[in-house]
Amino acid sequence: MSRGDRGAATVWTLALLAVLLLAGLLAAAVAQQAFARQRVASAADMAALAAAQAVGDACTEAARTAAANVVRLDECALDGADVWVRVSVPTPALVRRLNTLLGIGSVDVSVVARAGPPAGFAIPPGVTSPD
Repeated sequence: MSRGDRGAATVWTLALLAVLLLAGLLAAAVAQQAFARQRVASAADMAALAAAQAVGDACTEAARTAAANVVRLDECALDGADVWVRVSVPTPALVRRLNTLLGIGSVDVSVVARAGPPAGFAIPPGVTSPD
């Protein structure tokens, strides 16, 4: 080993540790974003289904269900027998920090869900709702 090579292993080890730390940080951010997206999708489905089955005001029921699932109801619309809802949560903290470091704006995690009869479904004449 020549005198100029002394300490090279230390430098390479530190560089490798920095790369592994960055890769772990990015993997954690992706996992947090995916988890938030799945949570919001489930909450949107539940809010839309609750609104579609509501006896009273559908959007009030959607808001109550969204709040119970710790998401924000951004929109609620009735379109005939269909109910459309949009719910969201803030971007996870780690993702928000990485976006700030990279100069990317943070956008809330938002999902739209619909509940109602299948497309093209028509209630046959003479059949009444079970309500």
